[in-house]
Amino acid sequence: MRPTQLFLLVILFAVALKLTRANGPSEYEVIDSTSGTPDTRFKKEIGLNYSMDALQAATEFVLKAFGQSKTGGRGYDFILLVVESFRASGRPFAIATTNGSQTFMNADYLQTFPGNVTDEFTGILYFTSGLVWGWTGNGSAPVGLITGISDYIRLTAGWAYKDWPPRGLGLQWDDGYAITANFLVYCEGLRPRFVSDLNAMMIDSYSDAYFVELLGKSVNELWEDYKLEYTTPGPAPAPAQTFGH
Repeated sequence: MRPTQLFLLVILFAVALKLTRANGPSEYEVIDSTSGTPDTRFKKEIGLNYSMDALQAATEFVLKAFGQSKTGGRGYDFILLVVESFRASGRPFAIATTNGSQTFMNADYLQTFPGNVTDEFTGILYFTSGLVWGWTGNGSAPVGLITGISDYIRLTAGWAYKDWPPRGLGLQWDDGYAITANFLVYCEGLRPRFVSDLNAMMIDSYSDAYFVELLGKSVNELWEDYKLEYTTPGPAPAPAQTFGH
């Protein structure tokens, strides 16, 4: 093979596939950067078209859950999803990361996921969409609350992972992820749109006193009430969000 032919072959392997879609004031883009890596499941089992549908559906679900407008409180008009090998790109291992309105999904994780990878991909996308659009009190909110709100989004959209802990488990209300998500479902039952109102209050700052203001009890009192109610834990499945693909 001549050097020029080899050079062109390397370029072809490095090319990323991209899909862009405009929807009202927002523009969505999905980039598949898995070409030339061992991570083949994304292309074979998920693909760009499904990813675009899921990205748009997750964004719209989060905005509705947070009571935000089409471009949301953060004012994003461009939402990007990049699926890539974190190993190949030199990123530290993570399932996914976000940066502003950009989400980076680890194709290495998807490749080795022992189950329905499309469902897991979709659930992760709802989680990361919660991170993209949610407020953090300018970084002062507990990390466990932030991840809990995002898993609350995933849970209420119907994309919870089957091995998540059931309601009632956990040591503290801000243990994070599914533990806190289940607690937030309980709080939402006490006051409709609690999560939306709490998120709105965290635009500039955070205080545990927000729970008292919204629910009339301290967060620790609420946690104790929650634990008492679910002494016999049980799952609370929700119907999965559906969208065309």
